[in-house]
Amino acid sequence: MKIVHSYNQPDIDGVSCMYAYSQLLNKQSEKADYFIWDMPKQEVNIICDMFGITLNNINEEIPGDNEIVLVDFNALNQTHSSVKPEKIIEIIDHHSISKDLYNYKNIQRIQIDKIGAAATIVTERYKNSGFIPSREVAILLFYGIISNSINLKSNNTTKRDIDACKWLKSICTDISEEKIKDIFIRKSYIEDKNLRFEMECEIPNVFPKCKTIIAQLEVANLEKFLLEKKNKIISIMKDVKNEKQIDFIFINCIDILNGYTIIFGVDEETNKFITKIFEYNFNENNVIKIDKVIQRKELTAILSKNIYKY
Repeated sequence: MKIVHSYNQPDIDGVSCMYAYSQLLNKQSEKADYFIWDMPKQEVNIICDMFGITLNNINEEIPGDNEIVLVDFNALNQTHSSVKPEKIIEIIDHHSISKDLYNYKNIQRIQIDKIGAAATIVTERYKNSGFIPSREVAILLFYGIISNSINLKSNNTTKRDIDACKWLKSICTDISEEKIKDIFIRKSYIEDKNLRFEMECEIPNVFPKCKTIIAQLEVANLEKFLLEKKNKIISIMKDVKNEKQIDFIFINCIDILNGYTIIFGVDEETNKFITKIFEYNFNENNVIKIDKVIQRKELTAILSKNIYKY
């Protein structure tokens, strides 16, 4: 059997790829299933509840003697310890290539394309195979692309992402602009107890002279959200900085409805670091506001390139 798997606590892009690609493999007469390790992001539950989609195999051990297909990531340090390099036979991803890739000795197929979402690649696999995705697959893939590309507004959005969304929308009448907005608004209701989890602020970027963390939140009506949550966000960043012995931690906040970005650090020292590395200027509210979507992966790339300035 082939097990389709993504990283721990996957977002809707990872979940949609697992769910959809395992179904496609079964349609192609290859026995397959998917396994989700740790609870998915809040947006996954919102979409599944809205459309009546049930996910299986959450927090179950991956059966040992099976081939593994990785989707929406290619680094073993982001998944469960039961995933062994020698079992990995295929990778579908849209991120930068991890050094782990060179440890996969039995791999038969790799597709890593710099596009908006891994769900776009799986959608194209359906189109090219001639199989029409089920209602559930079409919905999950569509919202995987929409979420990961910030409603097709992010800088990494490509024509392929746009075409994939058009095709999925054409075959599934349950997909609509109204529901996109509803999902984004629901996604923005984050309880304080879940805020750290949604900020994704646990994995540092390690450089010779410093360790940094870039957290990220994607919400609707961002400025209103920050009026209520900014102090709590800073408190969480302080906790993470102390717990993980981080030099600098800051957050990238994206308004997913209106298409702009707000960045701010945990303290004044971090804000000076941000100005030096990224050459962004803070406004009178001690935040950086950018009138377009900037994703964390873009900031990480700039950080890696300019860390010599520190």
